[in-house]
Amino acid sequence: MSLTYMMLSPYAFLSKYETASYLDLLKLKNELIQKIVVFENDYDHKNLNWEINPSPDVHYQWNLKVLGKVCSMLCEAFNEEYEMGDKSISDYYGEMKEKKS
Repeated sequence: MSLTYMMLSPYAFLSKYETASYLDLLKLKNELIQKIVVFENDYDHKNLNWEINPSPDVHYQWNLKVLGKVCSMLCEAFNEEYEMGDKSISDYYGEMKEKKS
C-alpha cells in the first residue's frame, strides 16, 4: 500500500499561525521537535507493508524548515506579549512545563 499526498509549503502552513499566541506557537514548536526526534532516533526503520510519499526524510527536512521559522515567530510573540504587552514575566513562569494531572 502506498500513501501519497501533497505537502503544503512551510510558508502556506505557517500562514495560519500569523496571529497565533506565544503559547500556541510553543505547542507547535514542541510538536515539531517530537517529530524531528522520532526521525533522528529511528530514521532507518521501514514498514514493509506500505510506503509514504513524500518520504520520511522529506518530512524531516520540512519539519526542520518550519521549526526554524517558528522559532523566529516565537521570539516575536514573546516580545509582543511579555516584554511589550500586558503579560508580566511572573505570568509566564512555568508555561513551558507540561501540566501534570
